[in-house]
Amino acid sequence: MNILKKIVNKIFSVKKSIMEKEIFQQSDIIFELIRKYVKKDYSINIDVPDNVSKIALIASGSSYHSATIAANFLREKVHCEAQSYYASEVALAESFDVDSSTLYIFISQSGETSDTNKSLDKIKTKTDKTLSVTNTKNSTLYNNTKYKILTYAGVEKSIASTKAMSAQLYCLFLISAKIMQQKELPVRSFVEELLCVPEYIKETFLKREEIKCYAKILSTYENAAILASGMFYPLAKEGALKIKETSYINTTAYPTGEFLHGHIAILNKKCAVISIVNNQNIQFTLDVLNKITQNYKTDSLLISIFPLSNIAKNSIINIKSSVDVDFLFSALVVFQLLSLETALFLNRNIDRPDGLKKIVK
Repeated sequence: MNILKKIVNKIFSVKKSIMEKEIFQQSDIIFELIRKYVKKDYSINIDVPDNVSKIALIASGSSYHSATIAANFLREKVHCEAQSYYASEVALAESFDVDSSTLYIFISQSGETSDTNKSLDKIKTKTDKTLSVTNTKNSTLYNNTKYKILTYAGVEKSIASTKAMSAQLYCLFLISAKIMQQKELPVRSFVEELLCVPEYIKETFLKREEIKCYAKILSTYENAAILASGMFYPLAKEGALKIKETSYINTTAYPTGEFLHGHIAILNKKCAVISIVNNQNIQFTLDVLNKITQNYKTDSLLISIFPLSNIAKNSIINIKSSVDVDFLFSALVVFQLLSLETALFLNRNIDRPDGLKKIVK
């Protein structure tokens, strides 16, 4: 019976999963966000409060990873105090400090995520500086915040969030650009980088066969580690989540340097290693990778902003970009495709992973 099932699955494997279709919608979705929110003079057509200096971002799952990436960027580039919070922790906290000078951003694809709406209810009793980033107009979250942004991603049917997350993340970067304009910070080059994102995503789609080669290797592992630094660390957490929920491989993200402080011992068991190499951490990441290869036997993949030499060709996915923002979206798509292809090799139910569903009640 199992042999027959495998044969049938193989025969019908040409039929695209919903997840695959949603991955390949992303460049068009972000182009639509540009059309909606970026004017010809590069000003951002989004309504946010004036004089924003502190921001709290509240979300769950992939939306939380978007929030954490944005919080990193807001601190480093927009000079705002910014922190991301798990919605469930805010909702359950007996005491959560609410500051009337802080902008509270709530992120949810459906606008009906239970923990996120409970957090909003708690915070709304003390401030009206609330903003929702959601895919669903007239949802509970959308209707109960003072400021609101639609992600225009269309209904996301697959359990694994792909297009919803990229649209959320893009909207959070647009909010960042808006605040930079309000602060009269240099912003034109950043907006130009954002305008290039759809093309970088399309270029990443062309890497699918390279990604598939590593997915075949990854599918032979029960454990994997993803290493990254700075705002790429929450991206690594998103990559780990995608691999876990589609392939059931035990995948964990670590800050690149922290991995050496004891966590590296997991490589004593069979464990794949994936590293993100961005503009700020190239030599450091390569030094860590050298320590790994000297002491442990593992299959490594580098998702790199640089063309790297002296490393086996099938272990590098090179994204030709000069800036981290465009590279970030490309790396996000690499993880999505890697998760998809690995799940295909393992004959998983990609759109309906065992025991998972979207939590919206």
